Amino acid sequence: MTRTSLGGRGFYFDFDGTLSRIQVDPATVLPVPGAVEALTRLAGLVSAVGIVSARPVDFLRSRFGDVPGVVLHGLYGLERWQSGTTTSAPDAERWEPVAAALLARAREELPGEILIEDKRLSLALHYRRAPRFEEHAVQWAREQAHHHGMLLELGPMTAELKPPIDRDKGTVLTEATSGLRCVWYFGDGAPDLAAFRALSGWSLASPGRTAVRIAVRHPDTDAALLQEADLVVDGPDAVPGLLDAVSTALAHRPSG
Repeated sequence: MTRTSLGGRGFYFDFDGTLSRIQVDPATVLPVPGAVEALTRLAGLVSAVGIVSARPVDFLRSRFGDVPGVVLHGLYGLERWQSGTTTSAPDAERWEPVAAALLARAREELPGEILIEDKRLSLALHYRRAPRFEEHAVQWAREQAHHHGMLLELGPMTAELKPPIDRDKGTVLTEATSGLRCVWYFGDGAPDLAAFRALSGWSLASPGRTAVRIAVRHPDTDAALLQEADLVVDGPDAVPGLLDAVSTALAHRPSG
């Protein structure tokens, strides 16, 4: 069975908490066992496989760059990597100096227990290992967002400052799925709601389209995402097995 005979199917995934376990140090996070192999098998059977993440593209490349044909959407779609080429959203690059200045300021002004993640065009403050600093980290980020015109994105034990550009997981899915007829999306956090809702609109816009919205459940999974999901799986470790089952079903599906 080939990509051509099974054309029109796309599978898209968040990374942290979806294809990986949540870790205190984001730099140490790796795909769960079997995830890369399951994606590689799936990629040979469907039209599109993509990762849509808050992580920078360079980070995602180090984890998924060997998956054939994978498209990596980093920083909520501000960066895109495909076929060895990275592109940025219009106007995104001009925010790199602002993010660099904020990174230096965060390292100088915030307690050392708050982990500061450099994302080139944005930065994230992680206080999972020191939750007592949550209010301090969020207030600092809120003040900087207001002063520098950045957007503040709050996630589980994280405050992120990012460019004020109209890009999110929903816009990524809207653009990436226009030529498809069946799309699956896997996520776990509040930013994935934009992808869920974009797929709902996408499926209603044209007869014959099917959207499958999957929430990956763990202690930090967004409650609203669980409510809107078509299917819930128990943790990132369950995702490779589900993908293998899907691949097996597709491989045995009659062509045409």
